[in-house]
Amino acid sequence: MAVTTEQATGPLAAVLRMLADEAPASEIAAALQLLAGAGAAGARAVADATRVRELLDRTARREHEGQALYETAEDLTSLRPGDEVLAAIVDRARTLLGCDSSYIALVDPDTGDAFMRVTAGTRTEALQCVRQAPGFGVGGYVIQTGRPLATSDYLNDPRIHHDPDVASAVAADDVVSIAGVPMTAGGTVIGALFAADRHRRTFDQDEIALLASLAAHAAIVIENARLFERVQADSAGLRAAGARLRAHRESLERAGRAHEQLMPMALRQAGLDEFATTVAGLLDAHVTLVAGDGAVLADAPGTSPGGPVCEVAVQAGPETFGVLRVQRATTLDEGDARILERAAQTAALLLLTRRRTDAVAREQLAALVTDLVTGADPAVLGRRAARLGVLAADRPHCVVVATCDAVPRRTLLTAAADLAEACGGIAGEHAGLAVLVVPAADPGTAARHVAGALTAATGEPVTAGADGPRSGAGCLRDVPELHPAAARCARLLAALGRCGQGAAVDELGVLGSLLEDVAPGRVTALIDRCVGALLDYDREHATPLVATMRAYFAHDRNPPATARELGVHVNTVYQRIARIDAVLGDDGWRSAEGGLQTQVVLGFLDLLGGR
Repeated sequence: MAVTTEQATGPLAAVLRMLADEAPASEIAAALQLLAGAGAAGARAVADATRVRELLDRTARREHEGQALYETAEDLTSLRPGDEVLAAIVDRARTLLGCDSSYIALVDPDTGDAFMRVTAGTRTEALQCVRQAPGFGVGGYVIQTGRPLATSDYLNDPRIHHDPDVASAVAADDVVSIAGVPMTAGGTVIGALFAADRHRRTFDQDEIALLASLAAHAAIVIENARLFERVQADSAGLRAAGARLRAHRESLERAGRAHEQLMPMALRQAGLDEFATTVAGLLDAHVTLVAGDGAVLADAPGTSPGGPVCEVAVQAGPETFGVLRVQRATTLDEGDARILERAAQTAALLLLTRRRTDAVAREQLAALVTDLVTGADPAVLGRRAARLGVLAADRPHCVVVATCDAVPRRTLLTAAADLAEACGGIAGEHAGLAVLVVPAADPGTAARHVAGALTAATGEPVTAGADGPRSGAGCLRDVPELHPAAARCARLLAALGRCGQGAAVDELGVLGSLLEDVAPGRVTALIDRCVGALLDYDREHATPLVATMRAYFAHDRNPPATARELGVHVNTVYQRIARIDAVLGDDGWRSAEGGLQTQVVLGFLDLLGGR
């Protein structure tokens, strides 16, 4: 029997109450069956109730999705780590879409590949470690195109280019249906969010839209994480820069304190040992100041054990004085290096000052030598010598004159000043020759010492003549007399070809006292003219004719006395005299005038040491 409209009113009211109370779908379906027999009116009521139910279901689902998005937005404002938020997003996607698994893949900025970052619901490790090139698989398509893609049959969908390794991982996880949407930041695709099922499923537009909303939230998480990492890196950089600035400031302050200690040392002309000790304390290191020739000028061991050696040049302008060497167990930092550089500058100032002081002192000593030679007031000279600490009255001194044409004048004078300073004497210049007044008891020994030392210092044979000694007031008074004799001796030695040797005036005999200036060429010519033939004869025949001539004149031309001197028979002496006459061409060498000349020549031969 058909149900009338009036009879249908009761069940319809019941259905409406059920819809208002959100009753279960089974109860509503039973009530709708009662309305189905109410004719056209009942059918319209059933249709209306069904639409209302669908609207209510959709509204509930939207409310549920909205709540999920709200919770996701809350996660974005929390201080939770980025991976935790991403894990919550894939869990919500899996729950809201009712899918078996969900995961997020990100783009590798170096290669463009997509790699898994977070997964939920996956069964195999292979799928969790998937890495896919652009254009392959759902992820490659979504990331390359920036558009969503859904498939109900992943492995057999012709739209998808499969990577064998990725397809194998998907099959191992039994995945059949996949939907993916892009994650973008600033218009650039940075990854993709996926929902997957292990059965055939068609994802509708509402589900794709929900997945896209979650992907947008995930993109914000990724971008925030990257920004946070960038901020952290920038903060770390700022902290490092701050630390460098503090270290730089501290090094500058240390260098400033070192400067306050070092500069006064240069102003008051501190000793080099004090300087080295101060630098060793500042750097806690072993400090050595080395001259350009390798001589150690100052050394301070410090307290630090041995280690790497650091050297810095000690120079002023283009001139280098040596190096400042530092050794300690630890490497010098920037501040220590700055202190070392300032210490090297201070060392240069000290050496410059010391050199200037030494130059002034040498100028005063040279002026004293000049005044001694020219015969200034001995009393005044004595006071100057006492003030300079030279020419001690209780020690004998000799005057030595040195000459060498092969050495520049300034070089010879500098070497003479160095030698005089080393032996406690003084040096200067007079008439173009180096003059030394040195402590010595024997003038010959003094001359040979000066000649040898200056020859070694200059690299050329230096000849020296000496006279003396004198002590006390006699030294101050008699230098004007000793100097000419010493100069004459030096010139005579040079004229005789004895360059590089030294001798006293007395060692040259009467010729040394008589001859003022002798040219080397004239001496050689005189010897050759007078006895050259006799020297050649002795050399060719191994005869002692020159020795016989020398003994003959030494014994006042007395043949018997000559024979006794030579240890031969007197007839042998007569025979040798006759042979000398024959070699020389006449007996003029035995005459009064010829004999004097011959004896002078023999004296030259004695000074020359033979020929």
